[in-house]
Amino acid sequence: MGFFSSGRFSRWPGPYRIAVAAIAAAVITFIAAGSKVSVAATAAQQGGNIKGKVVADIPDQRKPLAGVVVYLSGERLADRKLQAISDREGRFDFVGLIAGDYLLSVELAGFKKYEQKISVQIEATVEHNILLQPNPLSATVTVKEDPTDTSKTDSTTPSVITAAALRDVPLVDQKFQDALPLLPGVVRGPDGTLNIKGTRPSQSGILVSSLNVTDPVTGSPAIELPLEAVETVQVYSNPYSAEYGKFTGAVTTIETRSGTNDWRYLVTGTLPRPRWRDGHIYGIGAATPRVAAGGPIKKDKLFFFQSLEYRFVRTNVPSLEDLNEPSDIQRESFDSFSRVDYVVNPNNRLTVSFSVFPQKYDYLTLNTFNPAETTANFHQRGWFFALNEQAAFKSGALLQSSFSVKEFDGDIFGNSGAPYRITPDRNFGGWFDRQHRDSRRYELLEIYRFAPQKWHGSHSFLTGLNFSHTSFSGTDTSKPVSVVRENGTTYQLIEYAGGGALGRRQNEYSAFVQDKWAVNGRVTLDLGLRYDRDQIGAENNFAPRIGFAFLPTSSGRTVVRGGVGLFYDKIPLNIGAFEQFPNQRVTTFAPNGVTVVDGPRLFRNTAPDNLKNPYSLAWNLQIDHQVTERLLLRVGYEERRTRRDFIIEPVSGPGALPSQNALLLQNTARSSYREFQTVARFRFQEGRNIFLSYVRSQARGDLNDYNTYFGNIRHPVIRPNEYGRQPFDAPNRLLFWGDFGLPHDIVLTPVVDWRSGFPFSLLNEQQDFVGPRNGGGRFPQFFTLDVLVMKGLKIHFRGKKYKGRAGFTIFNITNHWNPRDVQNNLASPQFGTFYNSMGISMRLKFEFVKY
Repeated sequence: MGFFSSGRFSRWPGPYRIAVAAIAAAVITFIAAGSKVSVAATAAQQGGNIKGKVVADIPDQRKPLAGVVVYLSGERLADRKLQAISDREGRFDFVGLIAGDYLLSVELAGFKKYEQKISVQIEATVEHNILLQPNPLSATVTVKEDPTDTSKTDSTTPSVITAAALRDVPLVDQKFQDALPLLPGVVRGPDGTLNIKGTRPSQSGILVSSLNVTDPVTGSPAIELPLEAVETVQVYSNPYSAEYGKFTGAVTTIETRSGTNDWRYLVTGTLPRPRWRDGHIYGIGAATPRVAAGGPIKKDKLFFFQSLEYRFVRTNVPSLEDLNEPSDIQRESFDSFSRVDYVVNPNNRLTVSFSVFPQKYDYLTLNTFNPAETTANFHQRGWFFALNEQAAFKSGALLQSSFSVKEFDGDIFGNSGAPYRITPDRNFGGWFDRQHRDSRRYELLEIYRFAPQKWHGSHSFLTGLNFSHTSFSGTDTSKPVSVVRENGTTYQLIEYAGGGALGRRQNEYSAFVQDKWAVNGRVTLDLGLRYDRDQIGAENNFAPRIGFAFLPTSSGRTVVRGGVGLFYDKIPLNIGAFEQFPNQRVTTFAPNGVTVVDGPRLFRNTAPDNLKNPYSLAWNLQIDHQVTERLLLRVGYEERRTRRDFIIEPVSGPGALPSQNALLLQNTARSSYREFQTVARFRFQEGRNIFLSYVRSQARGDLNDYNTYFGNIRHPVIRPNEYGRQPFDAPNRLLFWGDFGLPHDIVLTPVVDWRSGFPFSLLNEQQDFVGPRNGGGRFPQFFTLDVLVMKGLKIHFRGKKYKGRAGFTIFNITNHWNPRDVQNNLASPQFGTFYNSMGISMRLKFEFVKY
């Protein structure tokens, strides 16, 4: 109990000390209860997994079988044979498995003996149902088990998007990121970025094959993968496993596809979408062909998977269609993902993957108040190489070694050389800022998983080390910006002086230990400690975490889980380079726009002598109850408080001397997020689910976020910081979606999304905030009904039969008014007017597939 009695714990806020004490008391009570350890509860959370259902395959009476003993054997287990007992819904799982070949077997009176060879790749999940037949006509039938089923021993349950969902849900741009808003607590904010569990993009982490793929400069996600390359996407809020770090919000993990002994291929997106304007076709609106293939190079030894995608997409801004200039945001990209899996020998496996994702965003900031000439273009180039090796030992221990290199380069520039002017009605001229940067990250990760240990239950220990070296170099130059009054006179002139050459590098070190302790058949604990240090923060950060899962009844139908933990964030390189950026020089003019009344003031970029890593203290409590075999109900609450984040604060003295004026980088920002969540999942058909969720949340924080003013798209007007609603705060959200299998091989997937509108601020003609920021009102309530319909086809070609699918997607069927822009300047004649709602639209889809 040394940590709880330490001075550091006593400095935690009162509610968190109470939460920790309550959880600790509950844990002690559960330990005291003590009972026999279950095999299923002893497995580690990470590693390979085999999960599925045991089903009696009786004609017209297919039903799950409870209490069936499922055996797992193989070289990876040496002389041991694992067993799992199916629960009341017939589910079984083996988790924390070393990659290799296994034999799954069942012997049950009245049914034929079942045996099936299963091959598990590195950190892959194999979903396999066991269909026991009362006669010897057929050995087995393999179907997909539901990956959204949750373990009864995990303290944290991720929100999951599967490959099947990615294929069968309406996706606007056919990207895996488009599916994340199907998860409770994930919204696409007013700037188009994803906000996960009340956080900005730079506060969250994203991992591919356990390796960091964020932008080293801004800290935001920076990876693109073809849709078919993604096997599952999991979003963890408050993961209590210590192997997760370098974020203060949530972490997204992506599992990529691997090749198997079966050949698979897919060709889709071959139908270009026309660009409609006023009932006529004007060229191509989008073309997104995708090709994927995978299979064995050498059976049982060497496998490959390859996916390619070209993307050209125009996104219309309806409020600009009447202007004689471009009214579409244009994106062009090429994404490639390659993966090779090699079974070196029975104890060693090797995975090599390589992805390339160059893309061009033209007219990126296009909206009602930023016509084409004023917008910024963002052209980026990136690639990611990863090497994963797994070594298994006879003791049951496992060593996983991973190495990666990521490069992410970018250019941001405008479309006109005219001076940039900000007026109450709209902006004029060419984008003022030009950026060029090259960045790279080298990362090494070692994780050692000990063989299970017995002591007052069962322990699955893991420990790891992580080292990364990040660097960037580039330039940033800005042209003058004018703030213009409604009558056309200049109120303020913002110029930029000095700097322009940017560069920073740092090493980051992490270490962690984790114990998954199965105390007894009803109590499992996750106990972890993580250490992080980087050269910019130059501080030793220790993050303790504890999570629990408790089965209060012998039936196992109810699971209570939760925990509390400390999470330290990364410090992006652009924060370390703050003083290298050009300084602002601000001159203020009288109402005639000529006479200088203040300045010019030089606001010198000034950073603290010692930067510290932001951190968050988070806790949650969640109850899952399996009402019937088909219906799962969930109720949960979580809270997070973030401290020591980074904001920008302008400071002015009584005179114009440089010593009296500064643009301060402050390491004192705070934010908070609270969420109450209810979820119902109904298994409508085998392998098909319906989800209904309601989320009540609150997201507040300091609003002068660093990346708003020094990120990819810089805002030139910097006013004093305030604490208030986050721009992506949506207090109420109701979400329904699911996929339905209909006769004639038809799949129907509706998505209904309703939420509160986002808040906005009020401005005057000087671009000063009027009243509390984000307190001027809210956008109208958002509502959309989207539907995807697909039908399976049998294609006859040259005497052979092939499989395909064809269908269509309709977005915003009700044509609900969902504006994306608002005129919030009090001096504009259009003040209070909303613009830019996307109307009803339809897209065709065709797939030529063998999956």
